[in-house]
Amino acid sequence: LQETARNRKIRLTDKECAILKFLYRAGGKSVSRPVLLNEVWNYSSAVSTHTLETHVYRLRQKLEVDPAQPRLLLTENGGYKLDATVFEVARR
Repeated sequence: LQETARNRKIRLTDKECAILKFLYRAGGKSVSRPVLLNEVWNYSSAVSTHTLETHVYRLRQKLEVDPAQPRLLLTENGGYKLDATVFEVARR
């Protein structure tokens, strides 16, 4: 991933890419935790794990200007979403 604003490359893992792709395809809508676990890891909703939260934390460390105040990768309604307005501005 190339971050043009700060002119640097960001290395993402396969799972990080899968999370971002799925959230991007959701079109700015919130995606629930069970759906992401199923789509990215093929986990059933009965699985108890913090792997998704760990990956989101790492993505925020890599992508957000201030990871403590995320503007791109948001937590919403028990799930996650990409803020399409921030994403579109970043693409220009």
